[in-house]
Amino acid sequence: MSDKIIFYNLQVRTVLGNDGWERNKSQPLLITAEIYTSIVSAGKTDKVYESVHYGLACKKATAFAESNHGLQSLEAFAEGVAGVCLGVTERALAVHIVIRKPRALLHAEYVGIDIFRTRNELLGSWGSAPVKDETESPEKFSQRVAEIEAERATAESMAGPLANEDRIIVKQLSLSTIIGVNLWERHYKQVVNFDLTLHNHKDIKAGSGTGSGVGLPGSELFFRYRNFRTVVEQVTELVEKSSYRTVEALATAIARIAIKQCKVAKITVRVEKPNALVFAEYSAVEITRSASDFSHLPESISGSLAPSGATTPVPGSPSIGRQNAAILPSKDTASPSSATHSAYIALGTNVGNRLANLHRALDLLDTDLPRSHVVETSFLYETAPMYVTDQPKFLNGACLVQTDLEPIQLLDALQAIEAKMGRDYSMYRNGPRVIDLDILFYDEVVMNTERLTIPHALLHERRFQLAPLCDIDRDLMHHRKGKTVGALLRHLTTHSNVPEDIVQVTPLKSHGFSADIDPASNADSGSVLKALSPKQLKETVFMGILNCTPDSFSDGGDHYTFDQAIEHALELIKDGADIIDIGGQSTRPGATQVGIDEEIRRVIPVIQRIRELGIGIPISVDTFYADVAAAALDAGADIINDVTGGYFDEKMLSLIAQRKCPYVLMHMRGDPSTMTKLNDYSEYDGDVIRGTRFELSQRVRAALDHGIPRWNIILDPGIGFAKEGSQNFEVLRRLPELTARNIRVVAISESTKVNTSRKLASNSKETEGDGEEGFIDEDLATVLVNYPVLVGSSRKRFIGTATGKQDAKDRVWGTAATVTAAIQGGAAIVRVHDVSEMVDVARVSDHIYRRQKS
Repeated sequence: MSDKIIFYNLQVRTVLGNDGWERNKSQPLLITAEIYTSIVSAGKTDKVYESVHYGLACKKATAFAESNHGLQSLEAFAEGVAGVCLGVTERALAVHIVIRKPRALLHAEYVGIDIFRTRNELLGSWGSAPVKDETESPEKFSQRVAEIEAERATAESMAGPLANEDRIIVKQLSLSTIIGVNLWERHYKQVVNFDLTLHNHKDIKAGSGTGSGVGLPGSELFFRYRNFRTVVEQVTELVEKSSYRTVEALATAIARIAIKQCKVAKITVRVEKPNALVFAEYSAVEITRSASDFSHLPESISGSLAPSGATTPVPGSPSIGRQNAAILPSKDTASPSSATHSAYIALGTNVGNRLANLHRALDLLDTDLPRSHVVETSFLYETAPMYVTDQPKFLNGACLVQTDLEPIQLLDALQAIEAKMGRDYSMYRNGPRVIDLDILFYDEVVMNTERLTIPHALLHERRFQLAPLCDIDRDLMHHRKGKTVGALLRHLTTHSNVPEDIVQVTPLKSHGFSADIDPASNADSGSVLKALSPKQLKETVFMGILNCTPDSFSDGGDHYTFDQAIEHALELIKDGADIIDIGGQSTRPGATQVGIDEEIRRVIPVIQRIRELGIGIPISVDTFYADVAAAALDAGADIINDVTGGYFDEKMLSLIAQRKCPYVLMHMRGDPSTMTKLNDYSEYDGDVIRGTRFELSQRVRAALDHGIPRWNIILDPGIGFAKEGSQNFEVLRRLPELTARNIRVVAISESTKVNTSRKLASNSKETEGDGEEGFIDEDLATVLVNYPVLVGSSRKRFIGTATGKQDAKDRVWGTAATVTAAIQGGAAIVRVHDVSEMVDVARVSDHIYRRQKS
């Protein structure tokens, strides 16, 4: 039997999260409840108490909505209403709840939640056990028990697909876009309506009182918020910028972005075109997709991309990615796979050597936290003090820790690390401190005790904590505010009169930090921090090239002797170099590799002499050997510039993580003797930027997984490395796309993919009408947003091809054009031979492209 008592679209007023204008005010909600019961007895006796009184259920639901429930999400509220309905009488066996929030979004009819709960799964039991009446025979009692059990089983079976999932529904999201194959559809935007259904697996815990959420007052468990606002924001951005020809492609792209970027496990997308058919209301496409539908990676590129012994030679290799525990540093106390909780920790310091403090704190989080491991770090930010302003600026960052420790245990361990590093707890609150470690998030936990509040009580007003969190995961949901950390940061940035007091900085010099040095006693000595973000950088940083080699392509032999090298280093500094990049072997096409000992013999004495002269300029060493890098750092170098991105020498990434030095990570394939043959990007429809982004993200992911802090990584697209002439110009032309969150390209359809090896420029007229333009599925191992970029185009062969200059030394002014293009594209550092000339070029370019708003 499947009898139901129903009330439909009960209108209530309640404060539940934010409305379409991001206001936390009273809003209308429409509640529909189908309460599963048996009406057999009421049907015979005509007595309302023999059934579920829908009037009483409505009153209780209304009272719950108008109470000070403090809930922020539709999910939690729906579960609360379910609990209320089931609490009317034990005759209520299950309930199907649909709640609509008409004012949740500006461009949608409503956002709704659709759930099914049985009495047993939500309240922990089916109610009181049947009691035998004195006048009732055993047979009659057994029959009655069987009937009750059958009713319960029937009610449970009525859940259907909702037995295992809850659904969030965005109804009639109306957006305008270019869509269609007809001529007029390619020129004018039209309104398209979208229905989005997010399928979320439910995790009901019998006996919890409210299942997995804050359904009833007094619950100590908390519901996982679904990020429908994040999904709608991403979908809106995609749709309004896209120009697909088919509704099928648009629906697939929406499903892909929801699953890939917004972490939705499963989604149903319905796309309606109201103007598609003259004599029909609309045409539509509806699809359902899950994560498994987008789990593919591009196949490995043909040809060897790395020399013998490389650990991660090709994109898509199983040895790349954060799931590979084998590449993580070993630890006796625990393995990352054994950790069961994710904790986001904020780090801050403004006393002593701030950079050294943060590096030491990361070390102690790995060594002193039992059964824990640091798995991710943010970028680094210099911030003005917020509450007590009469103190030095802070360096702030964040990290993700996997741990078996419970929240209070973790708090105790973090305070022990603070004490070990010398934090003075007698200092006034919010005063100067050598280190500050705060728990921002811990799984999905929401708690408020005398010692600890999670999420952090003041997180929503602190850009210096929100910005680092967004580097790691901008879709983290703040369970009290009902917003993602990305939305909270955006609110502080765009909706408040907050001064520009937070600057992303990158270390260019961090030599000399070790566990034997007390960081607090050495105020920022030995460190150079630069704002290299395109939004905040005002002057281009120059890396001057010092080749201590006999065979480099442009100046081989010019600075080969020790005296020549020192003389040229001093000249580069005089001309305006901010960094000296010293190389001990040529990486020109076709160059023969020299041994480790020979490279050390060429490079180390030069580094030592520069330091003996008292010159403190950051020194970079151009090497792909870990042993050379270690010797260079010991001699006084600061930065390692690795053209292979760490894949040539399997020891390199571990060394960089251990020494915590800045690391230039470049895109390359093969080695100097093979790279010219590895410039086929047909795996990416011939798009060199797509290929570079994908493969560079693999190397960045490997670096992060080895424990290299995000703030120590500088990207280099590898101009001239596994790229032929026109591809180098394409990289410079589209340089901003290298670190974009999404890129727009023409994706060739299968029917027109005749020769996938031909190179396709995104603005090529050849491709018009042949493909679908929009955001493509790159499946990046990690996003490259906000990483500083270095460009090394100086005197290279593609410049000579364009100018006709065969002698590399005659390509100075051709180089000037590439430097200007790099600056326009957001490059923070340019690596050049002719520093004096390029300084003038860059200073003018800086005024054109970097200082428009100053």
